[in-house]
Amino acid sequence: MTENMEEIRNAAELKASARSYLQGRYVQAIPVHLLFLILSGALTSVNLRLSGGRGALFLLAQAGILLVGSVLASLLHFGLSRFYMNFCCAFPYDAGDLFKGFSFRDDRPVKIALLLNLVMVGCELPAMILYAVYLSTGIIWFMPLASLALCVGLTVYTVYYLGMSQCFYLLLDFPDKKLDEIISMSRWLMKGRRFRLFYLYVSYIPLYLLALLSCGIGLIWVLPYAETSYVCFHLNLTSVAASGR
Repeated sequence: MTENMEEIRNAAELKASARSYLQGRYVQAIPVHLLFLILSGALTSVNLRLSGGRGALFLLAQAGILLVGSVLASLLHFGLSRFYMNFCCAFPYDAGDLFKGFSFRDDRPVKIALLLNLVMVGCELPAMILYAVYLSTGIIWFMPLASLALCVGLTVYTVYYLGMSQCFYLLLDFPDKKLDEIISMSRWLMKGRRFRLFYLYVSYIPLYLLALLSCGIGLIWVLPYAETSYVCFHLNLTSVAASGR
């Protein structure tokens, strides 16, 4: 699944490509993305119902439940990636693509999802421990320490995730490659290009804020737009790599 491009494209160009793919086809993308949001939201709500407890054991139990829900949500996102890859590459696509992570030929999507979420939990764990200590002792200065640890952890995870961001797409591109090859290829493709993808993510913040002003209704247009542009980013990376640039 590659696109005929040879130059690294900026965010504006990627968004223009996404708009061209979506032109006249939003009606096909929106229901699938809505289904993804509903299912992902259901997984999140399970964890939210358990919120409000106190103590280290409760927080650890909550982290475990959140991990399971996040892995399942990540598998749904693998399916969403498959849908948009097929959508952009003129391959057959339908809502069934959303569940491809649960019916893949082996457990590589599960391993990628588990790895990403374990690293995320590991990055957040110091903040969770400090917050648990605050709840147990009531010593106020543990709160700013927990906030600082969370900021550092999220920064570390963001850098790590950007390097791993192409794994799902690459697994769809090269279903016969081993997991370590997929991970190595993602890191190789993203070397020196993490900021480009990060900027593409951040560039959608104004649209997200505008969508929220419409009581969230605008998100049904913004989210497919964003997801399509991320596929365009991947197609651009693989095209540049294939051209030897």
